[in-house]
Amino acid sequence: MAKFISRIELYNAEEKDYHQLALEMQKELFIPVRSSRLESSGHIKKASEFNRHGNVTLQEVTTATYKAAKRTGKDYAFTIIKDKTFPSQYPVSGESY
Repeated sequence: MAKFISRIELYNAEEKDYHQLALEMQKELFIPVRSSRLESSGHIKKASEFNRHGNVTLQEVTTATYKAAKRTGKDYAFTIIKDKTFPSQYPVSGESY
């Protein structure tokens, strides 16, 4: 089983656009990383992170991320990281770190 982390930035986006991105990513079976969208300075973060794990390939994750970001109608950039330590150092869904 593999774990991937997708980090997506929407350009010229408002908070509602990131909400739509979260909905689209969930349709593609991603789990949003629960963190505040506010930085300590009070500014809204310019990117969102999502996890996906299972029997999926990097190509499948890349395609799913692309499709979800494109459906927002905004220009975007994304980075995908494969977490090679999963699952040994991470709890199963529902457990806390």
